[in-house]
Amino acid sequence: MRHLLLSDIHGNLPAFRAVMEDALGRGFDRVLFMGDAVGYYPDGDAVITALKKLEAQAVRGNHDVWILDPEFLAREGTIPQVLRWQLEHLSPENLEYLKNLPWERLAPGYHQVHGSPCDPWVYIDDLEPAREALGCSDRPWILIGHTHLAGIFMAIEGPKGPWIRYQGFLEEENHVALGPKARAILNPGSVGQPRDGLPLAAYAIWDDEAREVWAYRVPFDLLEVRRRIKEAGFPMTLYERLRVGR
Repeated sequence: MRHLLLSDIHGNLPAFRAVMEDALGRGFDRVLFMGDAVGYYPDGDAVITALKKLEAQAVRGNHDVWILDPEFLAREGTIPQVLRWQLEHLSPENLEYLKNLPWERLAPGYHQVHGSPCDPWVYIDDLEPAREALGCSDRPWILIGHTHLAGIFMAIEGPKGPWIRYQGFLEEENHVALGPKARAILNPGSVGQPRDGLPLAAYAIWDDEAREVWAYRVPFDLLEVRRRIKEAGFPMTLYERLRVGR
């Protein structure tokens, strides 16, 4: 089965639309979403509606939790400001959708979580947290988001624990094939706010039977996002981050 892997859309509807247009031309059987539908950009409600239409199998991210937390929303700062605005613009149905998202999903071949199977708030951004994550799950594939960095940790058991290497997805098209004994921690990257220096939306298609991954980076309408940021009254630093992929 070919799975379309999405994560960290963060209310960036132009980026989401660009990804879906590209992905539909490549073909997939189902959608797995690794969390953070809301946060940073204004169109969280439209993003959730689209995910529901796709029947995406989703887990919650930290922004999806924060938007439901009155104590967090009362804080100062850009993220609470954005989430307060988004909360006011969420439909009751989409708010209920966020409330009902699980932290993780387990299937025979994979473990789906926003951060780490050890702790969904933990960033898997280096070899040591990747090693710990492999010890917290018995699934051959761990599907994550959270770091906004597109890439894959590939592991094979050695005499003193797993040997791990990392490959980032920094080209417009990336391909990885794993052997039958290998395990992987796969992050499709962020649709809505990439942070690896590439101002391109990220997604991946994973074929679980062939044990292959194709990861893609696609351009999106930055000026449309800028317009929406201005309309919502959000800080323009959010646009500047997108412009440089940080």
